[in-house]
Amino acid sequence: ARFIADAIGSVFAQTVPVTELHVIDDGSTDTTVVIVSGFAGPDSRIHLHQGPQRGPGWARNIGLATARGDVIACLDCDDLWPGNKLEKQLARLMAAPDVSMVGGLHQPFHSEPGDLRQADKEDCELSWLLGPSLFKAEVFTRIGHFSDQLVCAEDLDFMMRFREAGMKYSILDSITLFYRKHPGSMTAVQTAAHKRDYQKALFTSLKRRKASGNTQDLPPMRDFIGY
Repeated sequence: ARFIADAIGSVFAQTVPVTELHVIDDGSTDTTVVIVSGFAGPDSRIHLHQGPQRGPGWARNIGLATARGDVIACLDCDDLWPGNKLEKQLARLMAAPDVSMVGGLHQPFHSEPGDLRQADKEDCELSWLLGPSLFKAEVFTRIGHFSDQLVCAEDLDFMMRFREAGMKYSILDSITLFYRKHPGSMTAVQTAAHKRDYQKALFTSLKRRKASGNTQDLPPMRDFIGY
């Protein structure tokens, strides 16, 4: 509830129009539903889906099952998009028809959005977060949806499968996500189950590659910046 309004605002502040936004409420117990309903009432582009606490993989899959767009982007409720995120990434997708995903850099921040300033790129990070990325919808048809068997690391598992499939991607040398760090975030509260799931995602990837006869290391992501 503390962050959801800012997240929604950053989606509709894009320099290109967003045709639909699916907000998945995964059993929240605060005023999240009230806030999102306030947005969705007058705006038919916003769709609220409610369910039990099944975890981020399940929640993301609800969004995928109901989205109708040709391109898909994910945003966690405590993060933000820079205003030109979609414009830059859509331009890259249009310029490179063989590319299935366009990523970018994420800028960590601890402040409130009103105090947020875009940092130098040297202060930003490149990682397999979903938030900085934009996907063609066909990616999810080809390699499947997110695992709902993981407490966390569903994003790592998905990205490993994406890379194993040999699909082409491009990483822009620009900021495409503001990544909020705060004490209550899932990444800040690392439980034994979280660590287990990260290890499981990596081990499963290795197991798949070994079974297919591919024992080569996956190339470092930085090799693809500006591709």
